[in-house]
Amino acid sequence: MIGLLTWRVVVSTGAALFFLFSIQHAAFSRPNHLLPAYQAAPAATGTPHPVKAGVLLRAALPVSAATSAPTPAYAATRPPGGLDAATTVPNLWQNATLGQIGAMADGSVQQSDRNQPNGVAGLDNAGTLTAPVTGDLTQATATSALPGTQKRSLAERFAETPSGKDFGLKLDGVTDDTPALQAAKAAMPSGSAIQLPAGKLRLGTALSGTKPTVWQINGATFPDGSPITALGTDVIESTLEGGKYFARGQSSADMAPLLRKDATITHTGGTTGFVMNLEKGNCTIPAEGAALNDYVWCHSTVLSSAAFGAGQHVAQASLAQRPANALADGIGSRSQIWAGYDETRDDTGQDSSVAGSLVGREIDVYSNGDDQLGWRIGLQVQIAGASSSGTPGKVGKGIALGNNDSTSTYGTMIDAAGRFDTAGIDLSGSTPVNNAPVLNIGANRNLAFAADKKPHLQFDSAAYTLRYWYDTANVFSIGSSGDITSTITNAGSGLGWTLAGQAQVGINLTGLSAPEAMRLGTGQKLSWEPTTSVSTAFSAGKLTDTMAAGIARTLDTQGNETLPGALQDSQTIVQLNQPTAAAFVAKGSAAIGLDTTGLSTPDALRLAEGQHIAWEVTDAVKTAYQNGLLQDSLSGAALRSLDTSGNETLKGSLLSSGLTTTLDNDSASAITLTGRAGIGLNLTGLATGNALRLGTGQSIAWEPTAVITTGYAATGLTDSNGGTALRQLDSGGNETLAGTITPTTGLHLPTFSRSQIKGRPGPAVGLVVYDADDDAPAVYTSAGWKLMVLSALP
Repeated sequence: MIGLLTWRVVVSTGAALFFLFSIQHAAFSRPNHLLPAYQAAPAATGTPHPVKAGVLLRAALPVSAATSAPTPAYAATRPPGGLDAATTVPNLWQNATLGQIGAMADGSVQQSDRNQPNGVAGLDNAGTLTAPVTGDLTQATATSALPGTQKRSLAERFAETPSGKDFGLKLDGVTDDTPALQAAKAAMPSGSAIQLPAGKLRLGTALSGTKPTVWQINGATFPDGSPITALGTDVIESTLEGGKYFARGQSSADMAPLLRKDATITHTGGTTGFVMNLEKGNCTIPAEGAALNDYVWCHSTVLSSAAFGAGQHVAQASLAQRPANALADGIGSRSQIWAGYDETRDDTGQDSSVAGSLVGREIDVYSNGDDQLGWRIGLQVQIAGASSSGTPGKVGKGIALGNNDSTSTYGTMIDAAGRFDTAGIDLSGSTPVNNAPVLNIGANRNLAFAADKKPHLQFDSAAYTLRYWYDTANVFSIGSSGDITSTITNAGSGLGWTLAGQAQVGINLTGLSAPEAMRLGTGQKLSWEPTTSVSTAFSAGKLTDTMAAGIARTLDTQGNETLPGALQDSQTIVQLNQPTAAAFVAKGSAAIGLDTTGLSTPDALRLAEGQHIAWEVTDAVKTAYQNGLLQDSLSGAALRSLDTSGNETLKGSLLSSGLTTTLDNDSASAITLTGRAGIGLNLTGLATGNALRLGTGQSIAWEPTAVITTGYAATGLTDSNGGTALRQLDSGGNETLAGTITPTTGLHLPTFSRSQIKGRPGPAVGLVVYDADDDAPAVYTSAGWKLMVLSALP
């Protein structure tokens, strides 16, 4: 059959006409009822049949390549519903040929085609599609019952709410549903929500892939009935224990939060004092519902972590930020922003013993083991500038503890050791370790003692000195070496230094290795008793002793002493019991060392038997009376003697160059001293480096039997007992004891500062000293200086 040009016109009862044009090159899909008789039918002449409303018209125009005139068309009129065996042919069609009737039937709708494949849908009496309807309806359209909605295809509507069953999910508890979930996850865009209806989900393998997907679980469980709490790295939305449940079982790097809530506040006005919240939770505990064992936490955040590395894991965090451009509109100061706020109220007005306890916020940090790096922080308050490159900011208060009225008070501002109500800060219950300070405010910082901040302490790091200030005056200072400096500004109204109480010694300067034990200013005095009537003062070039405002004795700068009154009316007796010290010592320059010319007595000076007068500082040249002889001697050798009869004996001159004596008597001593003397052998006046020289192997005996001796041999200087070495000192200064050190008052280690200890050159291993800075002994080991651990005596 040659190509057939066909057009169809559908005329409906409405005002609109729809024209469908198509060019077909193949036979009709329905059986062709055109007969050869109709093909040869002559052209119709006359007026065509009128077209009635609701009638489908079809005209066929054969086109021949040999002729230019078209074949006459037949415009048939077809009844509604088409033709079938029961159809009565109207009179209008009684004269039509069979071919013409077939042509009309070819384009009609047959009753036998209703509800058949490739047929038509059945309609009820109202022209409405009857249900159920089978076949593919994805291209069908539907509208919502809401006003103003538009038609959309059902396929588009179904795609908006994807289900796992769209991808073959069985949920029968037997079939592996992993491939269906993987297919759904791969097909949907990132962040899509996919529904899992009720059923038993069986996963043969774990769900993989990191593309974010939210699974909305509506009653689905695992085959054993346990709830689904994790599907890989995806988020699940479900119910658990009767409440809404969001969870993610695994994580991947840089994942977004499991749940995020944002609220941008754009409105103005509203009720004064109304608080706009992103999220608010209310928990009401009525009296009839509360019991002793009820534990209700209105909000709980739990973080469990076994992670390693340098990351931070925070259970709960809040940030309140005023953006950098917040002031760009020039309106002015902004509203307050608080990073966090906690308020716990008790409106009963009763004591805590009646109303119950109240906790504003509790911070607990539990851990075992030492914190060597200081990484465990119970409470950290960090205050810093918003930008290190900008002007340093200033914070009004780092931590402010106060009251919002004038009647409430704190029992204790900061409790650091336990329960107390008498101190602002009490660290007496703490236990310092390794001499750690209980309070460290840092160098060059002040510790004030009054609201006006005038009295305060400060440690001057440059001078390494602790200073006590009153306003701008440095009243009192203690240096690193123990030197004390005091500035007194209370003239006439107080004492510079007052000691009260009981002590064996008021001020002990015996251990002070300084030429001046105490220094007084000109005109100042030293009182010897509480009434200050007995005092000593230096003024006008004289040191004056005063008794009840009267001068008792004066000593001028030339060494002249003046005693007012007669203090020698009878006699002055001085009794001495210290044989190693002189009874009277005179120093300085004077015309006469001892002047007795005014003394009316025949004995100007009296000496006892055996006593002598030394004529020079070395006590070598002396005169003594003993055994009836008045004898002058030089270095112990008699030079001249005068007996009681007036006989004088001279030994001659032995002062040519020196005195050398050679002895060859092995059984006698070189020099033997007998009797009693203050000093057995006095070499203090001998101007030589070697006061006494011994030969190698010789010793000094310390008692008559020569059992206890000291001598120098090849091993060094040795103290011996009966020939047994007790103590040895070698040339390196190392001392070796045969026994133990047993001091009666305890062992006193040499004391040094920390810097002195560390600065010792080449200390020997085992050296023990006392560290004054750490208040503990220190021993030098192969690994350097180590502090010894001390514990308190029970």
